[in-house]
Amino acid sequence: MTNFKIIAQERVILKDLLPLKKPLSIFIEPSNMCNFRCCMCVHGSDNTRDDLKPFRHIDMELYRKIIQDLHDWEGPRLKTLRLAILGEPLINKDFPEMVAIAKDAEVSEKVDTFSNGSLLTPDLAGALVDSGLDYIRFSIYSVLDDRHRIVTQQDKYSPRDILKNITYLRKARDRRGSSTPYILVKMFDTYGPENDKFIEMYRDIADEIDFEKIHDATKYSGNDLVGAYYDDEGAIKRTHEEYKKNLHPHVACPRPFIALCVDSLGNVLMCTHDAPRYTKIANLNETSIKDVWFGDALFEFRRMQIEGRKDRNKLCRNCDWYKLFPIEDNVDGLAMDKIMPQNQ
Repeated sequence: MTNFKIIAQERVILKDLLPLKKPLSIFIEPSNMCNFRCCMCVHGSDNTRDDLKPFRHIDMELYRKIIQDLHDWEGPRLKTLRLAILGEPLINKDFPEMVAIAKDAEVSEKVDTFSNGSLLTPDLAGALVDSGLDYIRFSIYSVLDDRHRIVTQQDKYSPRDILKNITYLRKARDRRGSSTPYILVKMFDTYGPENDKFIEMYRDIADEIDFEKIHDATKYSGNDLVGAYYDDEGAIKRTHEEYKKNLHPHVACPRPFIALCVDSLGNVLMCTHDAPRYTKIANLNETSIKDVWFGDALFEFRRMQIEGRKDRNKLCRNCDWYKLFPIEDNVDGLAMDKIMPQNQ
């Protein structure tokens, strides 16, 4: 493992930047399918997985249109184009081409994705490096065979298989003398010796190793995601306590002011956790992403947030996820002229 880490830029006060003439980030979903059924994911239980239907890859003609719309949109490039939302991106065989299209169009400073790593092959690894992908985050759900089967609810791919696949990517990158894609591997904190085993497995492969905390995100489904992942009451209690300590007292969600999400059907959503599409405001088969950004539907969604009327939306009403945004991103009390469309 190298000592290099992605250095977070000094944060600015979001209110000082608003209204933005263009989003900072766009999330596009290559596919809403996944080959894992992770117990703490929307794919892991029938009630939430059904919300994702119909299952499909994004239509490439639509994707090209979106990238062209971004290219034609005057102003600075996006900070990030993330090709991932709720599915496994690499299940879409067009994924390397999707990256290459975006990189060639120069619509974003960075193109990144995340993956479970199970579908990487030597050929795909080489294609990812050649595509120009800047950054990839691999979610490792366990490095223990039995635990991995329980969490992912599949037995086709083992932790060693995934390690081998990610090694393909590192070797393909090194052979080409490239520094990208930057490889980050993350695992949920196990609060125990599995953490050390995880670090040992990936220290010579990944550029960065990190641990994340699981939380119940939007709570729209009623599923206990923390309890589904941990089988230890102490870990469950600790996770909930640490989650609460990281919440900020926001009233409004900052995301609608800085980003848009496009699912595999072309729907524009306000949230990356929105499997049932409750926050849908448009479909890009019918309009351009620029017109959505300056449109009335987005304005009304932002106003709902600022005016504290989140209970009007089925996804937002029980959500605390937005409180994980840093305090610098607080948009509470924003003046109306800061949320009005500003297409000038």
